[in-house]
Amino acid sequence: MHSRVVLGALLMIVGTLLVAMIAIRFLLPPSTAALPNAMILNSDKASPARGSPSFPTCPPAGTQPLQPSSRTGHHKVVLSWNANALSPDPEVQTVGYCLYRSSKQHSAKNNPTCNDCEQINRAPIVGTGCVDDLVLDSATYYYVVTAINAKGKISSAASETVAAIPPGTQKPNPISTTSYPSCRGSASSK
Repeated sequence: MHSRVVLGALLMIVGTLLVAMIAIRFLLPPSTAALPNAMILNSDKASPARGSPSFPTCPPAGTQPLQPSSRTGHHKVVLSWNANALSPDPEVQTVGYCLYRSSKQHSAKNNPTCNDCEQINRAPIVGTGCVDDLVLDSATYYYVVTAINAKGKISSAASETVAAIPPGTQKPNPISTTSYPSCRGSASSK
């Protein structure tokens, strides 16, 4: 009788764990850090980025970051990506994401910190989307995202996405950016 009770209890525990594992599987984000989405928007308010000062900083790239001017601030690019898979090793666990762009195709994909690349965010972004609110009118940008771990090591770029910015104040289709923080940590447009 005692062995039946123990066996029954073990089966209940195993069943509960199996249900929990299945539930977690469907609640976790996808496992790649692809950058499939880029939408261009007209300028409006953006919320602060979700980076944290206790995180490592994103490695700088070769090109100085774009500065606000009369040719910036008219458009925004909404970027989103899939989260990296969770790692059982806390040393390599992703703590955020670093974004880079280049005006040359494949430059940022091949080496996000290259001489032709621009660092978008200094503090890692904790979520899986943000708004780049500092883009040059009539420019074409090739964006990549890299995961960064607690030691400051970035992953290779999983994919590259292109954003062709319209000239001047030409208005693209309006899309709300209220659910996306600014990639740069605060409103950067003029």
